[in-house]
Amino acid sequence: MSLVTLAIPFFLISVLVELALDRWRGWGLYRLNDAIGSLSAGVLSRITGLVRTGLLLVIYIPLYQLLQPYYETVGFNWSLDNGWHLLLAVVAYDFCYYWKHRIAHEINIFWADHLVHHQSEDYNLTTALRQPSGGLPIGWIFYMPLLLIGLPAELLITAGAIDLIYQFWVHTQKFPKVRWMEWIFVTPSNHRVHHAQNKVYVDRNYGGVFIIWDRLFGSYQEELEDEPCIYGVRKPLNSFDPLAANLQHYKRMALDAWHTKSWWDRLTLWFRRTGYRPADAEAAMPVPSCDLDNFQRFDPQISRGLRAYALLQHLIYSGATLALLWNAAQMSYGQQLAAVALLACGLIVNGRILDGHRLAGYAELARLALTLAAVPLVSAGLSIALAGYILLSALIWWWLAFIDKEDTVAVVSD
Repeated sequence: MSLVTLAIPFFLISVLVELALDRWRGWGLYRLNDAIGSLSAGVLSRITGLVRTGLLLVIYIPLYQLLQPYYETVGFNWSLDNGWHLLLAVVAYDFCYYWKHRIAHEINIFWADHLVHHQSEDYNLTTALRQPSGGLPIGWIFYMPLLLIGLPAELLITAGAIDLIYQFWVHTQKFPKVRWMEWIFVTPSNHRVHHAQNKVYVDRNYGGVFIIWDRLFGSYQEELEDEPCIYGVRKPLNSFDPLAANLQHYKRMALDAWHTKSWWDRLTLWFRRTGYRPADAEAAMPVPSCDLDNFQRFDPQISRGLRAYALLQHLIYSGATLALLWNAAQMSYGQQLAAVALLACGLIVNGRILDGHRLAGYAELARLALTLAAVPLVSAGLSIALAGYILLSALIWWWLAFIDKEDTVAVVSD
């Protein structure tokens, strides 16, 4: 089991602690819909990881074995048990991560995947868990230089997990600047800058663990006291559906390629600077950027009952996801695929409920019917629990979506 999977309970406990403090102190850092949207993207990322093959190790390991004679000649002898070796591996990995992260902001096709992590218009620990679900498998390219120093796959995997886990804690607004840390490490302060869409902050502070790369390569920006961060992306998603989140920029590029009359643009816009759009496609389908002077977060009005239902369903999906991740090794690929499909369907529909989508009522009924079809496929004990869950959910949902007309909650805006 991966270090990241083992860290999930710690992540969730930390979120609950920050949420409790937020409610107690009245900070206003959390909104239910945005938090569920971020967590749903994270859940979708983890479960789809079970059924897709990462190309990094598929390519890295054979090349490492091919270069083994070179490593023996040079004298590379890395060991996971050596603490200094692990530290050097993290530094080397983070250097590669910096360039991967930087390119992810600068090239359309890479931004399409990374964009998911930046869509949240809030900034709290749930934002850290907002991760893409794979996109095009091209990120592995940036870690190939680690073959030059003979870094074995087990150290690559461990260093990558450490790099990712470290980045969790910097997604908070309530940790102040610590001057000495700002020079060496990625901190909450300099990472808040990275998530802001203010002009002065855009495309800055790419490091994962170490901020020294940004200082060396000219991409560092300090958080300014007179320039509060406005979080999110300039062309907002305006949905809490994790599938829509993952497809947002791919869809926009595909539509641009369809509408432009230039074959050169059709072939190259994917690899052009982030935000590039052919002039004729932009004229046909204008997508306005946020007005930062009058910025309002996406916060659709739905009833308290629907909000409570969405929260309950998300908690159920989260519990099912943890069970799936912990027991995946004992399941066949077909069983994993079916479980992932059902969970993904639930996350998508739940996002549409929070959006207040006009078809969400029928979509949830369809999801419950689809889940009912899976009851005969599970064990007897689990089938009873699953059937009970479906029946209870259907009754509550029918009441909330088609009978009850409770007042909607007020819109929250900045």
